[in-house]
Amino acid sequence: MLISPSRPARLLVAALTAATIAVSAQAQTVEWRVVENPYQEDVAYTVGATFNPGVIVEGVRWHSFTLAAPTEVFTEGEAVDTEVTVVFENRRSKGAKVLAILLLEDVDGNPLERVQIPPFKVGGDRRKERVETVVLPGAVINATERAYLFFEILQ
Repeated sequence: MLISPSRPARLLVAALTAATIAVSAQAQTVEWRVVENPYQEDVAYTVGATFNPGVIVEGVRWHSFTLAAPTEVFTEGEAVDTEVTVVFENRRSKGAKVLAILLLEDVDGNPLERVQIPPFKVGGDRRKERVETVVLPGAVINATERAYLFFEILQ
């Protein structure tokens, strides 16, 4: 039985697709760390990037945070509406009230701006994405190269 030329091409595409999915799944694997309540850590960060702290506090995982500005270039003195997105997953059966604070810092770790997400509840066995808009000076967005993270379970 002859194999049509299109069949090897389809097999090749299927094999490449499966390999891509496998590599993608491996890239998304997170090494979760159990840490004390409250969690605090200083990390390298630039506005526009998504960062995964990879921590678990009292059964609640902090999956990611992102600060997203509408453009990449800002003038001195410009006020910029910036979207802050945090994602938490509560793996406990009861709800948890979460507080997240990001202290934006320059390259030397000097504080530039404090971004606090108002405390919110994540139901038991639930994942929650919280999106807030904050106004940040353009100079802060341009200078941010680090973030000091604070995450606390309030109840």
